[in-house]
Amino acid sequence: MSGTEATARAAFGQLLRRRRQASGLSQEELGERAGVGVRTIRDLERARRARPYRHTVGLLAEALGLRGPQLDEFVRLSRQGRELEPDGGQAERAEADGRGTLKAAAGLPDAAMVPRQLPASVSCFTGRAAELGALTGMLSEATGTGAVMISALVGTAGVGKTATAVHWAHQVAGRFPDGQLYVNLRGYDLGEPLAAADALASCLRALGVPGQQIPDEIEERAQLYRSRLAGRRVLVVLDNARGSDQARSLLPGAPGCAAVITSRDALAGLVAADGARRLDLDVLPPAEASGLLRSLIGPRADADPSALAELAALCARLPLALRIAAELAAARPEAPLAGLVAELAESRLDGLDAGEDRTDIRAVFSWSVRHLPDPVAEAFALVSLHPGEDIDIYATAALTSTTVAQARRTLRQLHRASLMQAAGGDRYGMHDLLRAYTREQVGARDTEREQQRALTRLFDYYRAAAAAAVDIVFPAQRHRRPRVSPASAQMPALPRDADGRQWLDSELANLVAVVVHCARHGRPQHAADLAAILSRYLWHARHVPEARVIYDYALQAARQSGDLAAEAAALNGLGTLGRMKGQIRAAAGHYQAARDLYRTCGDRGGEARALNNLGAIESEDTSYRSAAGYYREAVAAYQTAGDDMGAAMALCGLAGAEIELDFCDQAAGHLDHALRVFGAAGDELNQAHALGRLGELSLRRGQLAQAAGFFDLALTTYRRIGSQVNIGVQLFNLGDVSLRQGDCQKAIGCLRQALEQFRQVGGGYGEIQVLRSLAEAMRIAGDPAAARAELETALRLAAETGSSYQKARMHRDLAESHHSAGQDEQARRHWLLALDLYAQLGAPEADQVRSRLGGLTAGPPH
Repeated sequence: MSGTEATARAAFGQLLRRRRQASGLSQEELGERAGVGVRTIRDLERARRARPYRHTVGLLAEALGLRGPQLDEFVRLSRQGRELEPDGGQAERAEADGRGTLKAAAGLPDAAMVPRQLPASVSCFTGRAAELGALTGMLSEATGTGAVMISALVGTAGVGKTATAVHWAHQVAGRFPDGQLYVNLRGYDLGEPLAAADALASCLRALGVPGQQIPDEIEERAQLYRSRLAGRRVLVVLDNARGSDQARSLLPGAPGCAAVITSRDALAGLVAADGARRLDLDVLPPAEASGLLRSLIGPRADADPSALAELAALCARLPLALRIAAELAAARPEAPLAGLVAELAESRLDGLDAGEDRTDIRAVFSWSVRHLPDPVAEAFALVSLHPGEDIDIYATAALTSTTVAQARRTLRQLHRASLMQAAGGDRYGMHDLLRAYTREQVGARDTEREQQRALTRLFDYYRAAAAAAVDIVFPAQRHRRPRVSPASAQMPALPRDADGRQWLDSELANLVAVVVHCARHGRPQHAADLAAILSRYLWHARHVPEARVIYDYALQAARQSGDLAAEAAALNGLGTLGRMKGQIRAAAGHYQAARDLYRTCGDRGGEARALNNLGAIESEDTSYRSAAGYYREAVAAYQTAGDDMGAAMALCGLAGAEIELDFCDQAAGHLDHALRVFGAAGDELNQAHALGRLGELSLRRGQLAQAAGFFDLALTTYRRIGSQVNIGVQLFNLGDVSLRQGDCQKAIGCLRQALEQFRQVGGGYGEIQVLRSLAEAMRIAGDPAAARAELETALRLAAETGSSYQKARMHRDLAESHHSAGQDEQARRHWLLALDLYAQLGAPEADQVRSRLGGLTAGPPH
């Protein structure tokens, strides 16, 4: 370590101590308030830690109440002299409570995790100099006083709130090096506004929080969101808020951040209670309105200034209407501008709407749509039926019953007419005003039956395309998804695994919207099928918030329709969701309910899946005899259902339990059979699972070199596939091998890498196991205090997962650690807590703990 680095560490440590003492807090009290380990605080104050992690700095600053210059100094000193960790410093871990998510996954540069979500600024942005200057002034004032800038940009529909907010955000983006978040809250869409909880989940994921670590409750999500923003400079743009309540939980609380909210509502609640400053956006002044038309139409506009001014007036000087009118004028270069103005004047509706959608802008919509070719106008009407936020060319082709080439031409023509907005690639979105207007027109143009036929084509397409994508990504699982009839629409080409993943990732939001729509509007089969088709993808990609919505609505639809098999499938999905979040008792309850329903409707394949999942849950809770029982039942059920692949997977799980129970010969036979089945099917993923199990078997038999070979083979496959959880498992296993071989440093290196993998994906159970082994490696390496810190973290995780057995193990390990250090009172406390838990479980370890308690007076161990 250089002298500069040592000086920087010492300076930050001294500042932390001064701020803590000025707040009247002990290290323990600060740790409890911030959610940071006491050892971390102690090491930072003593300059023992290589660097304070950014998330830790934010939590400490928030707990100390730092603002303005004090916060700036705290953050600045924390970042000086930052050096790489012994493993190369590729991952910056957030250490909030010992289980913070990686700032960046191993091998990814830090910049890759910084959100840059601002949409593109509109072309030919004109005017608004006063409003842009006012926003910049608010930001400068907030920066100078150490406050959070919260600006509410309010105005009527179509007045250009989004364009102004996004244009300004691009101007000042450089002042927010930690990223820019953008959320369309869809407050005025025809469907439901985006729930604040879902918006928070999206922001948390953009800030690097894995799906499993996103809490279920909105209050907890909001707290984690504010913690993530602490110590960072992030700009948050909240577009189209319905009201104050929808936006409030998304406001940053950390100085250095800023938020701009756009809304048609006055947002009086945010102004009164949250310190927001409102900026009212009016229609463009006449000169700026004419200037926007001139920039879009071109030199021809200067030939008739009076017609240009009249066109601006007919559009009520609303930027949305001005753009649509200008595009129509530009598309008809041969027509005199005065003639176009006369046409628009004739299109104005009689009287004023009682609602917010003004006659002026509706007249422009009507005029523009009337000049579309009939097939394009019909397609525009049908596209408005799409329940998602954007649509691609394939979904458009399905809705409109046309070819993909025709759909592409249609969408491009609508985009050129400013009736749709480009959303990247061949994807397009629609302004909520246009969607509302077009829905009215489709109701007048098409019967309800015709609309429902179009939606059926759309939902059939999504179901078939999702099945095709999942089959490409998980080919060995295709027999386990619902059978889907081919869609009449053209399907995207998905030749490779990466193509399937990319399609699923890009369409996930739309697939969620389709499930919700189908569940709410009497299409339970589509909802159930999509939920079942996506299950493997949701599990593998760890899309927890999306999975929650999908399975909740699929369950609702199944119960309303009385479909027991669909209800069982949704419960099975909810069980897997609970397992992803480490909530193993809740997961077991869902799996048991699913098993019972599958039995009721005679679905042996479904029953086998639920039983297999119950076996996995019991294994994770180290109840291996119970796990083996479930796995044996699963094997029998799979065999009855004629599912050889499923039976082999259950045998693989059974072998894992048998290894733990020391039934090694039976495990070897089961793994040999499973490998033959997987090899014949070409199932790489499950072959890797079986190889990992063979490594565990070799480890149990003391064949360390052979075990390492199997683990390496499995790890190579998992890395090629990109299965992070399983990468973590094999790194853990390799760490275990190194520890048994006496190479503590190599073991610690492997275990730290495993810990990073589990923290990135939120693998609570795996994280507990790794922390326990890491503690053992540190103890052997001669650092018992560091070992205890890891065990304390594992204990907190065990409490979160609800595993009584894991909590008992951690208390027992901590008791042994304290006893070895001569701290018998602490040891007694942990042994008593372990004894209580073991006794409740009826576990044999209870007698062993009683024996240790009885020997406390016998002196320190030898």
